[in-house]
Amino acid sequence: MIIELSIIPIGVGASLSKYVACVMRVIKESGLKYESHSMATNIECDWDDITPLVKKCHDELKKMGVERISTSIRISERTDKPYTMEGKMISLEEKL
Repeated sequence: MIIELSIIPIGVGASLSKYVACVMRVIKESGLKYESHSMATNIECDWDDITPLVKKCHDELKKMGVERISTSIRISERTDKPYTMEGKMISLEEKL
């Protein structure tokens, strides 16, 4: 399945780049396939992967002094065929 993950620290000021970098390090270290874009990160994973990953991201932000965190998760799942980020983009390009 493909997860779209957005984790936003609240009350830390206008610039969030150091917090985004912290979350991105956690995602990178997870070994899961991911793609970042300007508003969120897409991750290929299974159900059992996402909760521990989100918890670790929250834990690392708390270590930075963040007291409030807003997290959004969108899940796209298919069971009829293999489902990857790359496959979705190839399918789109073929139709364009």
